Amino acid sequence: MRRWVVVGAVALALWNRGWALGEDRQVDEVAIEGNVRVEEEAIRVNLRARPGTPFDERVVDEDIRALYRMGFFDDVRAELDEKDGRLVLTYRVVERPLVRELKIEGYKALGREELETALKVRPQTILDPEKVRRGIQEARKLYEKKGYVDAKIESETTPVGENEVVLTYRVNEGKRIRIAKIHFEGVRHFSPRKLRRIMQTKQKWFLSFLTGAGNLDREVLKTDAERLTAFYYDNGFIDVRIDEPIIAREKDGLHVTIKVDEGEVYKVGRTELAGDLLPEAEEAAAKLNLKAGDTFRASRLRQDISLLTEVYGDRGYAFVNVTPETAVHPETRTVDVAYRISKGPEVYFDRIEISGNTKTRDKVIRRELQVQEQQRFSGTGLRRSQERLRRLGFFEDVTLTTRRSDTPDRLNLLVDVKEGPTGSLAAGAGVSSGEAFLFNVRLAEINLFGRGQRLVLNADFGSIRQKFSLSFTEPYLLDTQLTFGFEAFNWRLEFDEFTRSGSGGNVRFRYPFPALGYEKFLGYSLEDTRLGLEYRLEDAEIKNVSPTAATVIRAEQGSELTSSLIPGLFRDTRNHPFDPTAGSYQALTFEFAGLGGTSHFYKAEARGRWYYPFYRSASWGTFVLSEGVSFAFGRSYRGPSAELPLFERYFPGGINSVRGYDVRSLGPRVPVFDARGRLIRLDAIGGSQQFISNTELIFPLVESLGLRGVLFFDAGEAFTAARGIDFGDLRLAYGAGIRWLSPIGPLRIEVGFPVQRRVDDSSSAVNFSFGGPP
Repeated sequence: MRRWVVVGAVALALWNRGWALGEDRQVDEVAIEGNVRVEEEAIRVNLRARPGTPFDERVVDEDIRALYRMGFFDDVRAELDEKDGRLVLTYRVVERPLVRELKIEGYKALGREELETALKVRPQTILDPEKVRRGIQEARKLYEKKGYVDAKIESETTPVGENEVVLTYRVNEGKRIRIAKIHFEGVRHFSPRKLRRIMQTKQKWFLSFLTGAGNLDREVLKTDAERLTAFYYDNGFIDVRIDEPIIAREKDGLHVTIKVDEGEVYKVGRTELAGDLLPEAEEAAAKLNLKAGDTFRASRLRQDISLLTEVYGDRGYAFVNVTPETAVHPETRTVDVAYRISKGPEVYFDRIEISGNTKTRDKVIRRELQVQEQQRFSGTGLRRSQERLRRLGFFEDVTLTTRRSDTPDRLNLLVDVKEGPTGSLAAGAGVSSGEAFLFNVRLAEINLFGRGQRLVLNADFGSIRQKFSLSFTEPYLLDTQLTFGFEAFNWRLEFDEFTRSGSGGNVRFRYPFPALGYEKFLGYSLEDTRLGLEYRLEDAEIKNVSPTAATVIRAEQGSELTSSLIPGLFRDTRNHPFDPTAGSYQALTFEFAGLGGTSHFYKAEARGRWYYPFYRSASWGTFVLSEGVSFAFGRSYRGPSAELPLFERYFPGGINSVRGYDVRSLGPRVPVFDARGRLIRLDAIGGSQQFISNTELIFPLVESLGLRGVLFFDAGEAFTAARGIDFGDLRLAYGAGIRWLSPIGPLRIEVGFPVQRRVDDSSSAVNFSFGGPP
């Protein structure tokens, strides 16, 4: 029997020198020995040598390397035996020990689970020294991100049993050392403070233990250099050079130094359009952001490319390519920009395919699309279609993608939606100084039977108010763009000196302006504007009037029937019905009562709210500035007074008007005297006019959960018709709160504090709302 021990290509050379049995000698058997825990089949899948194939020393060499790469073996050898005229190739392996137990000692700043995830070694696995080394590196990086830059981790193995070990990691965390200062060298045009705001890496401060500011993350710091480069480039410094940050150890912590060679500011020279030009492109040229003489900014260049792409896309050129060509002139420090346009073929939509809708009917989705089959491609139409579908509130996610059709000038549109909960049963309870208790039950379905219809049953039970309402809305009556709705209600409000109540209903219609042929007004789009008409019939009553109530209140005792017509204009561009971060909502209505009935008055109400996303953070979320304004004006045109009937007047205060004041606690008051002429109290009589302003800063707390915080400043008051609105007498309040778009409905908890509190004002008011739109 002959035997050759083969270890790599060097040993195989011996084979070629004198032991060869023939160039075409085949291997009759491939054997594996020495493995205990590693399955033989797991080893064989890594081998290229097979029985019945010619022996090849290069194949054996590659097999040995492959077995080492498995990470399970300390030694791998190949032996070639000749047994009874048969050639046997044996791979003999020595397994690494099994990790029976994993121990970690000396850790405090990190949790064990966090460390184990970084170390990537588990008990009952085969010990891989390279994996141990990489795991220690990852764990040290994790410590460094937490501020422990001196952390040391050592590993040790203790043999136990047969080829088994206990793997122990000993951690010496050291002291937490954060970044004390970030220096800039060579900076002339910007303040260090401004540059630091651009960086994600921050200096330590007294709240670093909460925010983590000052912790060193080398990868983030490397990205910060790129952020700074992009910032300079966007301010005209196209020759800027930023060196790799230098980290130095000082007594007060780490000092990071960033060397900057700013260069000079470049201006825009000439701008021109070239290539396939359309008449619309010439019009768009006047709207380009980059103009001659302005500072060259890369962000504006990107905006111009998007603008031109959208212009051509709306003309059906879905594959338009806008390539910016820049010519830099260092001697004049100018950059000439040419937008070279290749429009490609004119494209039409072929098929529109809808998927993911398990409840919502296809036609409910299709009617919101601003593009149709066999219609010319429109990029704006796609964007607006996605916005309209998201605004419905039916879907958690909406994705619109295009796919090439069988013909080069056709595209298929794929509309993929993810259904969200549309039905809700919300129950809430609230307590405030203005109302001892309040229970709310709201049963709502905003996508009834998948038809897009809305049905809401709402009930409020409170110590001073009750309200029951049932409303239904059909957004596309008889498959037209006419929106139809009705509401039936019964309500009661108890004041200190009287109770006002009412029951009735309304019928309303709304129709979009574009369907009437009006697309714009004074240059403003009417795409999201609707014309509305409502009829209201209500039997209202003032009762339970105190004998000591003010004369003007006692004069209103009794019931009246209101029959009114309410035309209006409505505009809604919010990106979400309950949790908007952009867009706005405006409504302008006029009410004329006297179409029958006994009540005769008119009212005009204007309200609006705007949302401005002023900062977006990848880690935190979107910060929004919101401004809301509400104005109301009304007069009676019958009777001795011009004031509105008592049941129609405005009583501000509370979560939906001026926070910081109790519900319905603001507005005009009249004195009440006893028989001796002494002042007893001031009775609220409500106002015929009202002005309210709400300014809010909305910021994310946990973006993924829909949890947000809010800071607000409110101003408002109601006034009599005789006096008119006096902006100098507005009541002011400020406060804060939280909002949660919970799975069963929006939740608001807000605390307001009056400014220049009067004697009859509470020191603060807790406002609570659950189950209704914020």
